[in-house]
Amino acid sequence: MSLYERVAAVSERHNQILEKIKAVEHAPSTLKSHEAYLSDLKSQIVQTNKRLEKLASVTQIEREQHEKYRDSTVRRLMYSAVGKRADFETKAENEMRDYYDALQKETEIKAQKETLESQIQEAIRVQKELQSASTECSQLHKELKSMYERLFEGPTAEFPEEDAQEEATKAAQAHYDELNRSLNNTRQAMQCLAEAQLMIKRALLEVSEALRYCDQDLWGLGSTLADTGQRSSLSKAQAAVSQTRMLVSQARRLDPYIQSLPAMNIAQGNMITGILFDNFFQNINFMAMIQQSFEEVKRAESALGAELRHAKRREADMRDEVRSAASDLASAQKDLQRIREEAFMKAADPPPPYMEQTAGSPRLQV
Repeated sequence: MSLYERVAAVSERHNQILEKIKAVEHAPSTLKSHEAYLSDLKSQIVQTNKRLEKLASVTQIEREQHEKYRDSTVRRLMYSAVGKRADFETKAENEMRDYYDALQKETEIKAQKETLESQIQEAIRVQKELQSASTECSQLHKELKSMYERLFEGPTAEFPEEDAQEEATKAAQAHYDELNRSLNNTRQAMQCLAEAQLMIKRALLEVSEALRYCDQDLWGLGSTLADTGQRSSLSKAQAAVSQTRMLVSQARRLDPYIQSLPAMNIAQGNMITGILFDNFFQNINFMAMIQQSFEEVKRAESALGAELRHAKRREADMRDEVRSAASDLASAQKDLQRIREEAFMKAADPPPPYMEQTAGSPRLQV
């Protein structure tokens, strides 16, 4: 069977393979960048678990110390008996502050862990889909390669144009893969920024709520309840800001063009001081601190929005570049297929043997 006949015999399957490869050719490069992203997430959660374990131990110690002073009537009476009640109150206040500070940090890290676990779960789902598509792509390429090897068995020095086009196609594939990896990284970075936007909006809402409680406290409307509400809202705002920073940090690792956010400092009040020394001027000062926190978070929200818009523009530009690279790759593959088909035809219908004149009669050269 001639080379051309062998090509004709496998042409239908050849076309099927090319169509299937077109549908999954993005998978290997996408999987590579996605696995790097998943590895980074897993590394983060390992570090987060270590931090959480340490903070849980610290919180337990601080809780025991706080409860020791809070519930110890005998200790309070002993200090009062020797005229050192103020010392007792100071120590009790310090223990309460240390406990609530440790509890707040632990709560922040727990929230970060939940976010990371959700991201990892989604990333693993996508990874399985990409692995399946990559396996199919690999199998199709192996089948195609085997087909070409059977058709072009032996040296192909007689087809230099085919060899040159094969190298050009490999270069086009490498260029496409690199651009596609960059595009996927940018898209994942955009997803992180979008999640960060939700978190920073939550932080703004909590700071606004703290301002509302502060306004109530300013006019003496439920002072103790207002103090508790302020602390709760500011604690939630701090946790949201912490998660925002974490998400932006993830985005920056994926896309180096993303800039860091401006400082966001959430005002923190002292519950005991607020109860013991609650007065109009102290409330005014604390309200100004909360207002400053609101303005800082608002500036960071604006900066985050700008970074997301810039990332979207870069993603649009990359999308155009990937489309152009995909077009170049498809063109190179089409040219390679055409050149190979031409080579098949030449191999199947070679030129006739030439005649060499001898002394007696012409002799056929084979």
